[in-house]
Amino acid sequence: MEYPVNETTTNYVTLSELEILLKEDGTATLIDARTPEEFNEGHARGAINVPIAEMTEYAKSRGGTNDGVVVAMCGSTGRGEKAAAILESGGVQKPLVLEGGLRAWRDAGLPVT
Repeated sequence: MEYPVNETTTNYVTLSELEILLKEDGTATLIDARTPEEFNEGHARGAINVPIAEMTEYAKSRGGTNDGVVVAMCGSTGRGEKAAAILESGGVQKPLVLEGGLRAWRDAGLPVT
């Protein structure tokens, strides 16, 4: 399956592209790189919390396998970019970053838990 990716910045994915990934790819993983406290204050439905400090270990736990698309996010974009870089250096193939992070998610009216 060809995954939709913004053509101008191939490591980013827009909300509309992410919605397609989450609906069509049962193996897509949405990773929230914020602290557990921030995550507990509200996060995108379906996201798992892997703080930056734990990202290297998470990447290693995937064993270098490419089990679906991995999309990193944070409150806006900064930690999502850092998370994607750590994931890629740990063997995750082509991790994506959600453009605008949780702020964009909320602004779009998508569910936050």
